[in-house]
Amino acid sequence: MEISFECKGLKQLCEKLERLKGIEKDPEIDKELGRGAAMMQGAVKMLTPVDTGNLRNKIFIDHKQLMVYTVETNVEYAMYVEYGTGLLGDPSVPHTSKESWVYYSDTLQRFVTTHGQKPAHMFSKGFQTMHKKVFDNIEKKVQVIIKRAGRN
Repeated sequence: MEISFECKGLKQLCEKLERLKGIEKDPEIDKELGRGAAMMQGAVKMLTPVDTGNLRNKIFIDHKQLMVYTVETNVEYAMYVEYGTGLLGDPSVPHTSKESWVYYSDTLQRFVTTHGQKPAHMFSKGFQTMHKKVFDNIEKKVQVIIKRAGRN
């Protein structure tokens, strides 16, 4: 008994795969990642509480290298806004056990007593809000590149 089969289109498939070599460095995908980072930056900024506007104005995108973008800030108090402080802070992050503390507010021009602040979670919620849309857009871009490789 003999079994045989024929695989039609194998040569074309191999040629298509050859044309897709280097897709992980494709500038079109990198550009789409940048658009995605901008969408996430916008979502994070929209969720950032505003007192002076300093934190919101200093949330930026850094294009670290090809295919690597970050949405970040260099504001030293950003983590306190993200995770909250004191007894009101996110319980998954270590916080002070002090019940209250006093600080001087330049904005209010007086001393203020606080029991902490609730977390804003602007970075984590911003990512949650946008990641599916960003990934869908990147997937669509990859599909276009794959289709184009099949036509050559």
